[in-house]
Amino acid sequence: GCTACGVGSYKDAAGSAACTTCSVGYTSAEGSTGLSACIFVACPVGYTGDQESGCTACPSGSHKSRMGSAACTSCGVGTTAAMGSTAESACVCLAGYTGFTSG
Repeated sequence: GCTACGVGSYKDAAGSAACTTCSVGYTSAEGSTGLSACIFVACPVGYTGDQESGCTACPSGSHKSRMGSAACTSCGVGTTAAMGSTAESACVCLAGYTGFTSG
């Protein structure tokens, strides 16, 4: 049998193709039939932006632990973190540096 597209996705044509996921920060109701069903909620943790600009992952060397449009927070000199990091604890010392303690 057929299954409805899950929350946060849609499918706009008949057939056996997979559902398409809404953009980051957007969601839709179960069983949505088009992109227009995807509505902006907020940028998730690890992302910054707004409805107009869209959500983009925090760049390397920064983090963001709350939903919303706030800017990502820099890890600081001598540290880095993976792109899209969601907590200060993701920040680690670069080669040649030591002693980073989050918090």
